[in-house]
Amino acid sequence: MAQASLTIRMDNSDKKAFADICKSMGLSVSEAYNVFTKAVIRNRKIPFEIEAQEDDGFYNPANIRHLEEIKKLEEQGKLKFITKTLEELEELAK
Repeated sequence: MAQASLTIRMDNSDKKAFADICKSMGLSVSEAYNVFTKAVIRNRKIPFEIEAQEDDGFYNPANIRHLEEIKKLEEQGKLKFITKTLEELEELAK
């Protein structure tokens, strides 16, 4: 079977931690990646669940607080939303 090389980039501390864990299981990093690759090929999916953390993306706690502040200002009448057409916005940009 022909062999191929694969180069990946990762944080140095992650690489060391991963290599140490692999070593404790009697595997090299290369062997561990081969086990992972074979599992992906066999199952036709990543062999574990990948999901975003609760505070990732738009709905993180800081954004929620900011949106709540905007809503409060709008309810108090201290905020006014203005609708402009694209042409009006282009004219303002001049």
